[in-house]
Amino acid sequence: MWTNLGKQRMFEEFFEASSVYSDFRLQLASGTVPTNNSQWGANVSSTSQVALVSALTVGTSGLGVPRSGHSTSGFNVSSGPQLSASAARAVLETAGDVYQFSGTITGARYVLLTEGKAAFAPTAAEIYAWWDIGSDTNISPGNTLTITDLSLQGN
Repeated sequence: MWTNLGKQRMFEEFFEASSVYSDFRLQLASGTVPTNNSQWGANVSSTSQVALVSALTVGTSGLGVPRSGHSTSGFNVSSGPQLSASAARAVLETAGDVYQFSGTITGARYVLLTEGKAAFAPTAAEIYAWWDIGSDTNISPGNTLTITDLSLQGN
């Protein structure tokens, strides 16, 4: 069983280690059950398993999330005391925690945090985490889907 301090160290190692890619991406996926799975769960590990959803300005390749320290963007690791000792949390920080996909979007249900390496392949990227936005989301042409305050929390 992970302790809160152990979770914090795990997040620090993953998000701050030099071996981790310097960029990540946020991609959209539909609610379609991932290939070789009975539901969305911890075993969903590649975009090749999911049905990606396109946004006009970024296609299926998603939004770039640079990891350049804690000053303006990247990942910030919060410790247990900051969360009333409930868990460690890694918070995505970029442009005030606001991520915007614009244009026509049909059937988006999940936001994926994926690798963003130089030779990025949208349909074969590793998925590090995902968020359920609650229901299938459709955005008509010219409108924007804004996602705020994404966080990864170990429970």
